[in-house]
Amino acid sequence: MLGLFKKSKKSEEEKHAESLPFTKKVQFDPIPLDKVENDLNDDIRTILKLSPVNYYATKENYLLCVFRYNEDYSEIYMQLEYRSNDVEKGKTRLYKADKELMRDVLRKFGQNI
Repeated sequence: MLGLFKKSKKSEEEKHAESLPFTKKVQFDPIPLDKVENDLNDDIRTILKLSPVNYYATKENYLLCVFRYNEDYSEIYMQLEYRSNDVEKGKTRLYKADKELMRDVLRKFGQNI
């Protein structure tokens, strides 16, 4: 019972990323997190190979990509979460991204920055 209220320990980088004022969220087809994380560790631009998915069409399983950034896009952090029925089942580590990568990902969803 007491374990329900236990707070997870966050790194300084995670705390800093969460303090950034803006977020953008997009969804991709579900892929196992370990495969995605291995691919991103090799080359962060492999995120562009993931297939976008419409959240409303497939709420059961999807990868949620969360960008956290500041107003001038000088600091951008990206993290992917595996979600099942809108519940987080795991997430990757934080990745530092640049404006071009964020722009290219969002363009796949018809968004422009």
